[in-house]
Amino acid sequence: MNYKTIIVHINDAARLSRLLEPATALGALFKAHLIGLSITPPVKIIPAGMPGAPDTIILDEHCKTYRAQNPAMKAVFEQAAAGRSVAVEWREGEAGSRSVAACVLDYSRAADLVIASQAHLGWADSWHMDIADRLALESGRPVLLVPNEGTQPSVGKRIILAWNGRREAARAVFDALPLLRQAESVSLVQVDPVQEDEAGAFDFLLDTLDRHGICCRSQVIKSTDGNVGAALLGHCKSADADLLVMGCYGHSRLREIVFGGATRHVLASTTLPVLMSH
Repeated sequence: MNYKTIIVHINDAARLSRLLEPATALGALFKAHLIGLSITPPVKIIPAGMPGAPDTIILDEHCKTYRAQNPAMKAVFEQAAAGRSVAVEWREGEAGSRSVAACVLDYSRAADLVIASQAHLGWADSWHMDIADRLALESGRPVLLVPNEGTQPSVGKRIILAWNGRREAARAVFDALPLLRQAESVSLVQVDPVQEDEAGAFDFLLDTLDRHGICCRSQVIKSTDGNVGAALLGHCKSADADLLVMGCYGHSRLREIVFGGATRHVLASTTLPVLMSH
C-alpha cells in the first residue's frame, strides 16, 4: 500500500500556504498525484414571505467572491509543488444545491489520502467550508488534519499511534502504514487502559508492526480527569512528535455529528498534524 492519489481540500486563501506545506511534502515523498480540490459554496436561498414578491430570494455574492479567488489559489498550489517530484492537478467544482462537504466526499472516497484544514472558529464561513471532521467520519479514507496553529517543519518523522483496541484505532494504524515505514521513530500509546486482556492485544499489534519492518516503542500514559484527548496532545508535545495517528470516534444523529470526547478535543485543540480514520 502507498499513497498514490492525494486530495487536498482547498477552501481558504488565507490558510492555503500552511495547508500546502505538508501536502506537497507528502506528495513528493510518495511520488503521488496531488489534486487540489476547490468547491464553490452553494447559493443561499431565503424565503421572501412578501405578497407579490418571488417565493424565494437567491443570494450568490459569496459564491462570486469565492469563485474569483480560484485563479490565485490555483497559482499558489502549483507554485508550492514546483520543483518537487509530484504530479499536480487542479480541480474546481460548484456545490450548487448541495453542501461543500457532500461534493468533496464524492472525490475523497476515491483517494488514498485526504488533506484538509482544521476548523477555524474565527472564520465566518468555517461552519460549512471547514469539513475535516466530516471527511474523517464519512469518507472511509484516512484524513490528515492540518492545524491552524503550531509549527510543522516536518510531518511523519516522529509518530505517535493512539491505541485502544477499537475498530477505528485499527483502521488508523493500518491506514498510516506508508507513513510508519518512512518514520524515524514510532511510539504506540495507550491512555488509561482498563482491561487486563488489553496488554495481550497491545503486544500482538507490536509484533504485527514489526513484521511490516516498523520498530515501535510502546507506552501507557495516564490522563487527568479522564481527558484522553488532552493526554494524547500533551504526550505528543513532550515527545516532540510531528504526527498523531488516531481513530475518529463519532456518528451522525439527526443531521448533527456527535464525536467522542477524545476526538472532539483533538479536532478542536491540536497544534500538530493528525491522521484520522473511522
